[in-house]
Amino acid sequence: MRPLGCLHCGTNENVAIESIESLPPHPGELQVQVGYVCRKCQGNYLHAARFRDVAAVLNRTRSLDGLLRFAGEYFHCGEPMSLMGSKIKSIYAPLSTDEPYEDASVVNVGTKVLRCQCGFQLELPS
Repeated sequence: MRPLGCLHCGTNENVAIESIESLPPHPGELQVQVGYVCRKCQGNYLHAARFRDVAAVLNRTRSLDGLLRFAGEYFHCGEPMSLMGSKIKSIYAPLSTDEPYEDASVVNVGTKVLRCQCGFQLELPS
């Protein structure tokens, strides 16, 4: 069984999984067909891999309960979330609550809004 990782870089630290397909039933450990790219050297791979190795790579990124990020998409309720627009958010914390005043330390951050068909909404930095 070929390990999951970049042959050129010698690691799976830069792996971005793009596809997972089931394989016909087989004896032994669960395996899947996995397609991935190395973000460092742009090497592309497609081969059978142990499911637990694929899960370890996918589980590196912490996510919210019920939310899955896969191949650059966010999924909720088993459906990809749709882009509903973008916003500019202002981040500001006054030093005093006595009197409001203008402060040069205001930061504007661009965000994108994703929504699931069930109504769940997620706002991410652009």
